[in-house]
Amino acid sequence: MPLLTKPLFIILRKIIFRLILPIFGALLFMVSINDAAYSQSSSPSNIQIKNVSSDKIINAFHKVLDKYQSLHKYEITLVQGRIKESTMQAQPVVSLKALFKGVKSYQIKIAEFVRDSEEIRVEDLSEDVLVGWFAHEMGHLVDYEPYNNLEMIKYGVKYMLSDQFKRKVEYAADYIAITYGFKQEILASKHFILNNELLDKAYKAKIRKYYLSIEDVELCSEDELILQPTSGI
Repeated sequence: MPLLTKPLFIILRKIIFRLILPIFGALLFMVSINDAAYSQSSSPSNIQIKNVSSDKIINAFHKVLDKYQSLHKYEITLVQGRIKESTMQAQPVVSLKALFKGVKSYQIKIAEFVRDSEEIRVEDLSEDVLVGWFAHEMGHLVDYEPYNNLEMIKYGVKYMLSDQFKRKVEYAADYIAITYGFKQEILASKHFILNNELLDKAYKAKIRKYYLSIEDVELCSEDELILQPTSGI
């Protein structure tokens, strides 16, 4: 069988990097949870806490969730473990319930350490920083609400491929958190990341590129109507 010509190889490489890999990444974006994993009981019954031993983390999570009343009808799991290139992630969960019964569930995953640091444990963060981080992640969950599984795959692909869409999504999560009453906590989390000498410059550059700036947050009002999720998926 003849070797691929250079132009054909370039075309195939573009297909792999521009289509196949983003779709695979979007599928990873929608995570499936193993129900046999270690689980701690929580209240209400649709909330599960897995592998989290810190009361500070659990209390901060519940403090934020209490204000996000639109999320109370969903199954939400908080799980701690290794995360690549992030400190927290909010993801839809792929399940048979979601596919066949339309029952939505979500996962918020937290790392043991703040991204790019083996010195700063998440459980050692101050309460306002933890609350601000959770408020941002739950802003993502509000943003996910209108979309079904197939639409979330498209959402994930756009997030992987488009800087403009990624910025729009991250701005929306910040805005939603602010309008739910977490402006000061969002500011605290941004000050912690951007002014921390132990965190990598590349991480700070990503925060500056895709997320609301401290100055933009300071100009926001908590009295504005709750923002609608992103559109145009």
